[in-house]
Amino acid sequence: MPQLISFASWLARAEDSWFVALCEARPDLLRTDTPDVRALAARAASRAAVAAAVESLDTPALRALHRAAVAARVDPAVPGAELGADPAALRRLLELGLVWPARAADVATPLDAASYRIHAEVVGLLPTSAADRAQEIPWLTGEAPAPAPAVRIPGPLVANAQAAAVSGVLAGVLSVLDAVDDDPPSQLTSGGIGKREVQVRARAARLEVPHATFLLELAGAADLLGVGGSDLDPQWLPTAEYDAFMELDSAEAYGRLLRTWLTGTVDTTHVLAGRTGRGERVHSLTAAAGRGRLNPYAGFPSALPQLPYLKHLVLSALLSAIPDDDPQPAAAEPAHDDGSPAAHAVAFPALLARLRWERPLAAALSEDTLAQVLREAQALGLVCSPLGDPHAHGLTAFGRLTAAALAAAMEHAAAPAGYEPGRVDLGTELLPRIAAALPEPRTTVLVQSDLTAVAAGPVAPRLHAELDDIATVEARGQGTVYRFTSESVARALQRGRSAADVLAFIERISSTGVPQPLRYLVEEEAARLRRVQVAAARAVLVVDRPDDLDPLLADPLLAGAGLERVAPTVAVAAVSRDRLAALLAAAGQPTVTHGRASTTRQRASRRRAPTAVTRTSLRVPDAERAAFIDGLRRSRFAAPGADGGTGDDSPLGVLDVLREARAAGRTIDVDVVAADGTRRRLALTPTQITAGRVRGIRRASGRDTEIALAVSRIAAATPHPAEPAGSDAPVRGAG
Repeated sequence: MPQLISFASWLARAEDSWFVALCEARPDLLRTDTPDVRALAARAASRAAVAAAVESLDTPALRALHRAAVAARVDPAVPGAELGADPAALRRLLELGLVWPARAADVATPLDAASYRIHAEVVGLLPTSAADRAQEIPWLTGEAPAPAPAVRIPGPLVANAQAAAVSGVLAGVLSVLDAVDDDPPSQLTSGGIGKREVQVRARAARLEVPHATFLLELAGAADLLGVGGSDLDPQWLPTAEYDAFMELDSAEAYGRLLRTWLTGTVDTTHVLAGRTGRGERVHSLTAAAGRGRLNPYAGFPSALPQLPYLKHLVLSALLSAIPDDDPQPAAAEPAHDDGSPAAHAVAFPALLARLRWERPLAAALSEDTLAQVLREAQALGLVCSPLGDPHAHGLTAFGRLTAAALAAAMEHAAAPAGYEPGRVDLGTELLPRIAAALPEPRTTVLVQSDLTAVAAGPVAPRLHAELDDIATVEARGQGTVYRFTSESVARALQRGRSAADVLAFIERISSTGVPQPLRYLVEEEAARLRRVQVAAARAVLVVDRPDDLDPLLADPLLAGAGLERVAPTVAVAAVSRDRLAALLAAAGQPTVTHGRASTTRQRASRRRAPTAVTRTSLRVPDAERAAFIDGLRRSRFAAPGADGGTGDDSPLGVLDVLREARAAGRTIDVDVVAADGTRRRLALTPTQITAGRVRGIRRASGRDTEIALAVSRIAAATPHPAEPAGSDAPVRGAG
């Protein structure tokens, strides 16, 4: 019986075309610390690398691999007929390095091999035991989805929908930030804010709770919200980034929100339900507080961030649903001003079935999460629905550009699944198209005598923020209606604005001046509030007599303190108490502490960014991949040990020798390093290698004992003298 060959032997003996195809399909294995084929083979056989390859399979290839994994529990050489893979699925498995010919005689014709081998990690990753297979496994029983016809949405409708969505999401984010700024919610001990707090802010912003939750998460992920306030009562507040965000034009602001959404890992369905897929409690803004999990989904142990991956899959699937012969609106259809093409909507059940068939192991691919992702994409103007069918979705012109830019960016992604969050790119065409499609933001409003201000179009973010400080939003739509009330004007005055400042601002932004009723309202509120005033101060200066304060106010050495008299013997300073004391000492004025010092420490409203960590990447750059693959290809001819590397005492060679011995049922000698550094030699027949541990039968003094060892403790592995190295007895019943 011919000896089984290891994965390293297959790579060393395979034709150049197969070796290059594997390297191109597995760029995640190409690292500068992978000097030769043996190192490449060992890396491909690790649990993380095998999981990454399995995750990228479609349903036919996954079913074939599962059949092979079940059969490998009995015999490491799986007959090709039992694999039952069609040529396309088999080629995909070979190129990913998940299967390879079991015999050296079949190396030249891998698609027609009599039997195949798989990595031991596959058996542990897939449900191969009888108990696992007794449970319902959707991707084992489902049928291939039938092609679904797409419903065409006219270009003008698409253009209106996407422009309204872009304006709506910008206005919505500003609304929830205004609601938070007006009434800062306290941070929960576990991070985030409570459900009732979200409901209150949603009512204040006149938004539905699910949509307000989505916008809050979007603002938090974009660093527009952070934790500030006192240590005793930390609160959520707009950050300094919010001020910079308001200075952006509409297209740039939208681009920032879109990038944040495409890479965001928060599943809004989890936030609304209060629990993740793993059963852990979660609140709004938990992730923004740094308490979120990278993979909150139960199921296959994916290394990819699942929600951004799902968004990429959705946009790619909708892009591929567009017919090749219909990239633009029909000639008989009137073209819209921005030339938006028609959309081609796919029904929700058909889209769900297709995604489950193409990526059956995508952990985030549930019915609820997919529906929420589509709602969020529609809110961002990436998709739209035909009239009368809200459950069908097609890409808008903005969605097409985004999906095409993502597809181009992911062409060189390192993950076998074809997605890498660090490569997300919006391209160069999207933002100019958005800027051209949106109307010019309004910088003036029509102030009327009924105490309202009307903006007949989208309002510039800075103008909206200033208006929202002295008025309340009464209506939204194509325009915005603000109403001035006693409460809103009093709120502005209480924040430190004077009546003159408020009236001057209204005069500047009003196209009709300041109506007399509004002037009366501002002046009356200022007169009412002037009786009790609160001044901002970081330190207070108290003297015994008014004459003692006058020279201090006039001293140029104290000009930097920002002293302001608030009483004959009291002045407030704009600097801290310690700084004021130092300035007074420099001016020759000794001081003593007045009263008890405050123990409350103010914190910045912006979240402090984490300290940058510089890391040296071992990944081979895109431009150098071809040369690196060619170097690996040439190293095959100089690699010793074409039979699987017996006797190699490097860490990578040890793992390869263990796998070869397990597959062939051979006994080998392993040198095990104890905790104190001493070595001992054991005769071991490996039976299972998974998760960094090897299980096997120890042969000693005619007595066999089952043991388990950490692979990291094995310093060397060599053939046992009592058994020929070419023994090919298969292992039976090995897991």
